[in-house]
Amino acid sequence: MEALGLELRQQGVLETLTADVIQTSEIEDERLDTDQVRSSIARRLGIDIGALVAVDRNVEGVVEMMLEATREFESPPSA
Repeated sequence: MEALGLELRQQGVLETLTADVIQTSEIEDERLDTDQVRSSIARRLGIDIGALVAVDRNVEGVVEMMLEATREFESPPSA
């Protein structure tokens, strides 16, 4: 990833996080819209992907939880 440009790294992070959120939700037998998940993550990370789609509140919650878990994995869980 170091050799890749910033834009390619951001796209890689976006695709990886999107896949993680979708797959984790499927384990719980919940199906999330991939475009909504991708848009939510892109907006939160400040990644320009062009037109963003409207995102359901449920998707926002799952994305927020996953990003918190990946960013603050060494911190104790919040209540």
